[in-house]
Amino acid sequence: MRNYVEKHDKLVRYLQMTIETATPEFARVTMPITENHKNGMGMAHGGAIFALADVAFGAAANAGKDMGVVSLSTTIEFLRPGKCGPLAAESYVVRKGQRIQSYIVKVFDGDGELIAQCMASGYQTDVPLPD
Repeated sequence: MRNYVEKHDKLVRYLQMTIETATPEFARVTMPITENHKNGMGMAHGGAIFALADVAFGAAANAGKDMGVVSLSTTIEFLRPGKCGPLAAESYVVRKGQRIQSYIVKVFDGDGELIAQCMASGYQTDVPLPD
């Protein structure tokens, strides 16, 4: 999964994310907080945090598969500002059906504090992942 994402996902490269672990049950993805990741108030931008959570969900949902999983729905709650990095998103499977999968994703700051959590669901397509 890591090689696939590094080859095909330009946003992951731009935001300097690293997929540390990716299995169908769990994924962990990290991202630094640089000036490019901050909002006007000097903290991690909500869009960058959301992108990190989405990549962690996608890494777990697509791990070990030949056919792609796409997002159906994602909701996120921002619990506290992300002031210190790196940020880490951990995605845990909640339910896996034949086509629909659900995950909980938790995002932590560099001190290990929970800063956001989201619920993500995906749809198993019949479209092969590119090489």
